[in-house]
Amino acid sequence: MRVQKLFLLMITGALTCILLVVGVINYFGGLTEGTSSTAIFFLGITGAFSVYFHSKTEALYPFSEFNDPLEELSKKYWALHISFGLTLLILGIFITVNLLKRSADVTIISIAIFMNVLGLWTLLDLFFLNKFIVSHKKRLAQREEIENIKGTVD
Repeated sequence: MRVQKLFLLMITGALTCILLVVGVINYFGGLTEGTSSTAIFFLGITGAFSVYFHSKTEALYPFSEFNDPLEELSKKYWALHISFGLTLLILGIFITVNLLKRSADVTIISIAIFMNVLGLWTLLDLFFLNKFIVSHKKRLAQREEIENIKGTVD
């Protein structure tokens, strides 16, 4: 699991750097008309927060350690991470459908499919992480209740 998280962190980091550079070049240079530099820049910014989210939650992997308390991440980072995954997924689906209608080049379609996979992978990682955190909190609460019961019996 930790290798998967590191791999996702590296891919997200590389994609974020590319998006931010392309967004800035497109915004200031105006390389292509008709592309939305705001959308590219938004994806880059949410990607940067996603990289931060991955780096902070990487310490939680593997999911088997329940003894230590977890460091809570702000809900803002969760929301930005979700928006990055959803934006990638929706944008990838939209591009894939439009390119398949026009029977475009396989290379461009593979980039859109990669965006779909990365968006889905990001959202699934988030789902399993949230599931682990909820389970961890329940387990700690149960352990605390048991400790309180032991303390009152003595």
